[in-house]
Amino acid sequence: MTQPMRRLPWTDDGRDAYTPQGNGLINTIANAMEASMIATARADAKRARDLAEDPDASRLEMRTALRYLAHAVEDTALVADLRLERLPETIAPAGEVLWGSKAREIGEAHRGMIRNDNH
Repeated sequence: MTQPMRRLPWTDDGRDAYTPQGNGLINTIANAMEASMIATARADAKRARDLAEDPDASRLEMRTALRYLAHAVEDTALVADLRLERLPETIAPAGEVLWGSKAREIGEAHRGMIRNDNH
């Protein structure tokens, strides 16, 4: 039986990189990188929140913070996708099996509904 593969939080010349799941060095490095991506996102969110409260913040500072936040959101979404891919299949309340792409599809639909409710 083949061991399940783990998609890594980096690419190999633009292509997804994989390694067998387990406790080896590559998995340890990938775990550390994912943890660092999340920690950076939290720090960027705090800095942006503090900057938003500063009435003297310049337009350039706000735009820079927005760029950092966009990057942090992308990184955090990648970590969420990678971790979702490693979860065993999940059973939805209606009995439907949710896999990574289906769960993402449902999440995007929910976000769309929330955005529409807020306008």
